[in-house]
Amino acid sequence: MEDKSHSFLLDWTISFIKNKDIVAKKIEKIENGKDGFDLYVKYKDRQQYFIIVPNITDIDSLIQKINNNFYFSIVTLNSKENFDIILKNWDKLINFKFLNLIFVNPFSELDKKWIVFPYTHHKICDESSLETGLKAMFDMVEPIEEGQLIAKITN
Repeated sequence: MEDKSHSFLLDWTISFIKNKDIVAKKIEKIENGKDGFDLYVKYKDRQQYFIIVPNITDIDSLIQKINNNFYFSIVTLNSKENFDIILKNWDKLINFKFLNLIFVNPFSELDKKWIVFPYTHHKICDESSLETGLKAMFDMVEPIEEGQLIAKITN
């Protein structure tokens, strides 16, 4: 199950990255599996690593892979469980200047994704309204569990 959803999200991420770059044309290279990451993108002005994880079960192992030397994106399903684990571990994530989280539901009738940069978000938002603000973004995309994704891509 994990392989199908991971592969689907990897393909979705590649399409998303390419579509975002249609005008700017900054992508020089896209590689799968470089340096132990799911995806590596070399732009003209930076390098970015992508971690594709449909269900975040161990946030600490993800955090160990990232640093402040490169840009990192964690791509995950827009599920309540993933949202909750990110919220619970927010204080760990705000330490990474170039990290963003991409919550995805390619089959949503609303928006297909929402993106948050924890470091920046923490700098400009009131901590007392953190959960409310993130929940508002979460609600812009229909939630999807891994089992639901599998059902949609295998039918």
